[in-house]
Amino acid sequence: MASVGYDESSCTLEIRFHQLATLQYQQVPARIFRDFLIVVSKGRFYDGVIKGKFPEIKIK
Repeated sequence: MASVGYDESSCTLEIRFHQLATLQYQQVPARIFRDFLIVVSKGRFYDGVIKGKFPEIKIK
């Protein structure tokens, strides 16, 4: 992952992957984003907690 960001007003999590797409996940609680920032394995957290669990929009 190249970068992550969160828009609290829309509960949207945005993840930019190295040399891949940028994905936005909607309806993500702020606590999920906060937990994501502090976990040791972001890939494992992404696969287990985010991927496939929230509405996803591919940006590019």
